[in-house]
Amino acid sequence: MGGFMAVQGAAADPAILAFGLISAADMGANVPQPLAAEREPALRKSLSASYAAEAMAPLAGCTPEGLARKTIAHAPEWSFLSKTSALKARPALIVTSDDGLTPVNTAFGAALRKAGNQRVTELHLPTDHAYSDQRTALSVAVLSWLAALPSQ
Repeated sequence: MGGFMAVQGAAADPAILAFGLISAADMGANVPQPLAAEREPALRKSLSASYAAEAMAPLAGCTPEGLARKTIAHAPEWSFLSKTSALKARPALIVTSDDGLTPVNTAFGAALRKAGNQRVTELHLPTDHAYSDQRTALSVAVLSWLAALPSQ
C-alpha cells in the first residue's frame, strides 16, 4: 500500500517535494464512478474477497469487509486522478511491473503530463509485484531518479 499512501501523502502535504510509486495500487480506481446503489453490494463482496486474498485483514482494526466499505465510500477522493492538480508541479517516479497495476499507473502519469508536469519519469520492469528478479534494476532506477532531483 506504499504507492497508494505516497500519492495521498504527497497530495496532502505541499512540503513533499517529489514522490515515487512502485507498482502502486490506486484504491479509488477500483470503484466505478458514479456507482449505482444496486451495484454496491456485489462490488463490496468482490472487493472484500480480493482484500482477504491479498492478506489485508492483518491491518490493525481492519477487516476485508470494512476496508471494502471504506474504499467504496472514499473512492472519489482516493483516486490517483483526483490528486493530479495537487501533484502536477512535483517530480514523479512511476515504476510498473507485470502485476496488473500498470494501466492505472500509466494513466496517472499521462494525467500528470497533461496537467503540465514535465518531470514524470516512468519505467516498466518485466517482473512480478515484488520485483523478485529486478531488484537491482529497481534500486538503480530509484537511486538515479533521487540523485537527479534538484537539491533544496
